Amino acid sequence: MNYITACPACETQFLLTKEHLKAHRGKVQCGNCEHIFNAKNRLTEVSDDIHSAAEYNAALNIDTLQFDEKPIDAVLNNVLENVPSLQDLASSPNDASPIEANQQQAIQNAYFDESTSQASPEIVEAYDAEPIHKPIMIEDLTADVRFGKPKLKTNYWLIFFCLFLALLACLQSTYAFRTQIAAEYPQFKPLLTQACVALKCEIPLPKNLDLLSIDDSDMQEDEDHEHVIKFTSLLINNANYAQAYPNIELTLTTTDDQPVLRRLIQPSEYLKGNTNAATGIGAREEIRVNLAINVKDLAVAGYRVLVVY
Repeated sequence: MNYITACPACETQFLLTKEHLKAHRGKVQCGNCEHIFNAKNRLTEVSDDIHSAAEYNAALNIDTLQFDEKPIDAVLNNVLENVPSLQDLASSPNDASPIEANQQQAIQNAYFDESTSQASPEIVEAYDAEPIHKPIMIEDLTADVRFGKPKLKTNYWLIFFCLFLALLACLQSTYAFRTQIAAEYPQFKPLLTQACVALKCEIPLPKNLDLLSIDDSDMQEDEDHEHVIKFTSLLINNANYAQAYPNIELTLTTTDDQPVLRRLIQPSEYLKGNTNAATGIGAREEIRVNLAINVKDLAVAGYRVLVVY
């Protein structure tokens, strides 16, 4: 099926096919004035025998009614002579039959205009005007006819790239939070351990100070050694999983609560000799800490103790 369209800027006519309309959803450029417009807005369907705009115009000239002027004039004159004037219609007797009155009214409405007393424009147009070819609107040729909606093209490369980014983000999150995952979900720890062997990384023990506490602390002078005090305390892991052993920060103070000595005691100093520090303090486990500190000649009256990493 072929179509004729016209440029709205220069009125140049062009012959289009469905392929032309489908290429850019009907948007075309005039080859005469280079104006860009939508061809579907001014579209006329033509026969497949038409191969150019010139052939279309020639076909219009052939199809146009060709009447001889004299017969037309004679017909019009004959009609006008037999049609009564407006004055005659106005002065016609009131007792005319309804059928005659209706006939007179129909003739008056069909052939006369009351303001100009000229032939009706519809009658003149029937003889003088060329056939009107109104533009027709066709369906969107880019639509899927089966469903009545535009057929979208699936970009598989974009989908693959998005899935790859999502997988990469998941792996990065797993690597960053591997310690927490192994602690909260111990069933996944063997898999994480194997992955870390391949990546040459480690799964360190958790270090959550909020789940560690130190209690039952006491400080006494050593009766057997001068200038030596004994410090004892209880380190408690309140978590449901093992944690790394913390450091103990011990601060000795005077009677005015002024610090005179501060020491950071590492796990190797307060653990027993046969304890493996790498295994950490177990879930809900309690460790008794015993320390002997040489204060020399410092006046020590109190202490403060904290657990830190």
